[in-house]
Amino acid sequence: MLARIVLALTAVSARAALAAVSAPSAAADQVTALPGWAGSLKSPMYSGYVEVEGMHVHYLFVECESKPPQDAPVLVWSNGGPGASSMFGLFVENGPYIMNERSSQAEGPPTLFDNPHAWTKSGHMLMFDWPPPVGFSYCKDPTGAGTSCGDWDDDRFSTVAYGALAAWYRKFPEFAPNDLYLTGESYAGIYIPRLAKSILEGGDASLKTRLKGYAVGDACAGNQVNCGGEPPWHNVLFLYGHGQLSTKLFEKITGTCGTRYLKNGGAPPPGCLAVLAQMETATAGYFEYNLYDECTYDDLLRRRLGGVNDYVCGGGSAMNAWILREDVRTALHVPINSLFFDGDNGAGMVYKQTEPDLLPFYRKVAQKIDLKVLVYNGDADPSINSFVAENWTVALGFEEAQPWRAWTLDGCRKVGGYVTRYKPNFDYLTIRGSGHMVPQFKPAAASAFLEAWLSGEDYPAYVANCSVPAL
Repeated sequence: MLARIVLALTAVSARAALAAVSAPSAAADQVTALPGWAGSLKSPMYSGYVEVEGMHVHYLFVECESKPPQDAPVLVWSNGGPGASSMFGLFVENGPYIMNERSSQAEGPPTLFDNPHAWTKSGHMLMFDWPPPVGFSYCKDPTGAGTSCGDWDDDRFSTVAYGALAAWYRKFPEFAPNDLYLTGESYAGIYIPRLAKSILEGGDASLKTRLKGYAVGDACAGNQVNCGGEPPWHNVLFLYGHGQLSTKLFEKITGTCGTRYLKNGGAPPPGCLAVLAQMETATAGYFEYNLYDECTYDDLLRRRLGGVNDYVCGGGSAMNAWILREDVRTALHVPINSLFFDGDNGAGMVYKQTEPDLLPFYRKVAQKIDLKVLVYNGDADPSINSFVAENWTVALGFEEAQPWRAWTLDGCRKVGGYVTRYKPNFDYLTIRGSGHMVPQFKPAAASAFLEAWLSGEDYPAYVANCSVPAL
């Protein structure tokens, strides 16, 4: 017992010494107040830049609000795109302060609301806007356009992301002892595993030691796997499985096109393209990132319909208005005249998607490296749907530890989705009713599975005869 106490005191002393060393560079980045948030911040926050190959990469770091600093893991979060700012994740999805359409006011900055399901309850959140000039990141000129840092591909991104993370630890060495997890969504399904690969193969041994795992949501896995013009089979399954196609039309599609073409691509049989076009007409309009989303309706119609959304619309618009303000830029220590670049699918920049297939890396991690890996997917996401995700995760060929089963938020009957667990440490998990941006669309479920995954606990199972607490 005495030895354990001495070790703990030594760790605290070392942390204090590291903090003293880091104070001159990090202290200037501390955020003391946020426009739109009344009162003091819930936990220390920092915003500034790290330098990588002459580029200025913007970061935002928010300390954990519920655990001692030495006990909380560092959670790197990244949005995808390519070209999407990770500020969206922090201020609309999973950060401690979020915005929505209720944020707008006649005067003053948009209001920031407390997020009861913030990921900062589970760990320290570290966000980067990459590759430059995404977000407030830039190269020589903060007012430069999306092409101002040159052309990008997945290899160049990996190099710069690795450099940015290493530079951040030089600025905040007191967090070197903490476990590190990498997380992200969409095209960050490329960013995050490629960053993990760079860490494992890089020269920074301490960075390699602290990496404990990564999680990607509604994720790309390579331009030969998904996110690269894959055959239509899983899209047809998604629409039919969600009741958007009649059985008659589904059978017409499979009969005309044949499952060989639908699953493998190639030359379409006669009449196939026409019947697939008929499918698009029959399914009518839906939001590509959330099948059941009703945010496209105006506010009056949404109130009349009641709606199926369990989140408030308008987060992106409110954030865009917020970041245009000078007082916000001053608070975040970014140049007042900065261009805030935020695109999707490479729009406005030149980004070539060069990663063909990440499945060999997933297999290497499972077979040779002791990392926890989670692939999660909203089951109402039309863009990168759960049928596609299940297909490529099954194709990894891992031995099942737990076959497909329901997981719950309450250890009873509140189903959060479904999960298949594989040996040695790989999980595929779905979120019931969620679209593409899971922490935004299903915040309670997202925080629940994140905490279980980080803590190493099993996802609570469904219990048919459990006792439901009285309301």
